[in-house]
Amino acid sequence: MARSSRESAVKSRPASTGGGNGKTLRNGKSAADARKDLLERAGRNRDGASQWRSDPLEDAQAARRVADLAQAHAPELSRRGLTSAYNEAARRLADEIEDHLQALPAAAVTARGRSTEQAELLADAAATAQTAREAVQRITRAADGRRAAHAFGIGQPFSARQAQHVLRALRLILEAAKLYPEVASDAGLIPEDLQTMRDLAGDVEKLPGAGAPLTDEAQALVEAQGALRAYFDLLAAKATLAFAGDPEERARLLSLLPRADERRHLRRSADEIPAA
Repeated sequence: MARSSRESAVKSRPASTGGGNGKTLRNGKSAADARKDLLERAGRNRDGASQWRSDPLEDAQAARRVADLAQAHAPELSRRGLTSAYNEAARRLADEIEDHLQALPAAAVTARGRSTEQAELLADAAATAQTAREAVQRITRAADGRRAAHAFGIGQPFSARQAQHVLRALRLILEAAKLYPEVASDAGLIPEDLQTMRDLAGDVEKLPGAGAPLTDEAQALVEAQGALRAYFDLLAAKATLAFAGDPEERARLLSLLPRADERRHLRRSADEIPAA
């Protein structure tokens, strides 16, 4: 998640142009269709418990430069399946990410309004959930373990400062432990641990905002950034082949893609949980 200094640096900007409002571009596919495809690809990545550790603002800023260069090579890239609609969708996703970053400080204001007792409860519950997630990550690395990892909440947005996220994380672990008892056993989750999480979930549920629908900015930000990373992956794959005869141009385009550490089941300690 971007730091607050980056959030405050985001300025209002005009809406992106070119095929706006879902209009069909000249290649026959609308930017809305391309955006939907990218979101679906991002969803499948999350189903595989795959995440990226990168700055969302840097991704958004890079997306516009990447989309402009990709558009300059539209005929060749379109021939290989990356139409101009995807470039426009990337620009829109960049706009969405900046909008979500602007709205995120509201979550921090909510967090500052909690009492010391409420804050300690949420921190305890978040640490408990994250510890269980770490244990599950360690024993679901194989391909057939990705579905189970996803069921335990791996790949889902998780902020220790948002009661909604913590409550969802606890509930997912409890439900997944029933569906995948072997995984729970391999992870070392014993009945006492699960009962502790049930008790914590009951207490967190009473916190202000814990029962609100999970349609918050952090969730939307993760989805938009995941879609943008899917665009980067598609472009990199197609450019590798499209520019096989022009290695300098290929290197130029690939150099614009923001670097990110792909992390499948990355182990992180509770004090490293990003705060919204």
